[in-house]
Amino acid sequence: MLPVSLIIVSDYLTADGDAELRRSLQAYAQDRQGIPGEIVIMLPNDQTSGSHHSKIEAEFAGKPAWLCPSVIVATHDSDESSQLKDAALAYCRHDLVAVVEADCLPRPGWLAALYETAGKDPQLGAVSGRTSYGEENMMKRVMSLLDRGFIERRNRHGQVIHASNNGALYRRQVLERYRFEADHGPFVSSHLRQHAMLKDGVAMEVAPRAISIHAYEGLGFIWDVRRNKGYQFARMEQRRKPHRSKLGLAYRAVATSFKENRQTAQAVGNQFCRWTDWPLFWAMMLVVRVPEFSGALAADDPAAFKASTHYR
Repeated sequence: MLPVSLIIVSDYLTADGDAELRRSLQAYAQDRQGIPGEIVIMLPNDQTSGSHHSKIEAEFAGKPAWLCPSVIVATHDSDESSQLKDAALAYCRHDLVAVVEADCLPRPGWLAALYETAGKDPQLGAVSGRTSYGEENMMKRVMSLLDRGFIERRNRHGQVIHASNNGALYRRQVLERYRFEADHGPFVSSHLRQHAMLKDGVAMEVAPRAISIHAYEGLGFIWDVRRNKGYQFARMEQRRKPHRSKLGLAYRAVATSFKENRQTAQAVGNQFCRWTDWPLFWAMMLVVRVPEFSGALAADDPAAFKASTHYR
């Protein structure tokens, strides 16, 4: 086992959330290339928490010790995934902490690749893996680049500027110092924390061999993701220029997201897409601006936006 604590939370409301959580737990706990020393599952404190406890205990009953890391199931009063991640840290015993979301399943060697990269440079504060929807069809490859490729983009100095929100390994002191802000949702809270880490010069890296496959639920799911991206950029622009008009805010948010996607495609596009994928990529570059604009228009009513999305 690796001397790593692994935190698993759910950030997306699905009909089979319990099964998804158990699949995730099993995948990380049975990867013989790199089993974490302990796994902490943090749940919102609601009426379903008890069933999670019993099902997880049954899942690991009778398993051999080498295949069964310490599993802790705990609850927290907030239903925000960002707050669940922060709360889970109190249960972690190791100095390296991996934070993942239940809708991402690791390919073999995921944690081992992150651990190896972190071990090569003690100055690294965070190491991200690659997130993909899979490579079996054109749409999944294109949307992997659009939605997840930005993690691997570097600035002009060659530095990684993002840490993955759904699959990364951190030094414990980084997580202790850079907490998420509450009541923003996962996209905005992650953006705010990222800015703080970059401002302070936290060193980050990417291990492309550490691949996790994010659940993909079709166009409805993509619509939800991109509405959250529009909301995210609009909220950040709102903090910078609070007196900008609603339409001006939405336009600026969509333009910022378009620029990020274009820069990502230029930097790492060939690592995600085949040459035959590019016509669809540019078509989707236009299509996704519609839900982004919708999400950006909702930036002045966070409560209503939270009620309209599956993300928590």
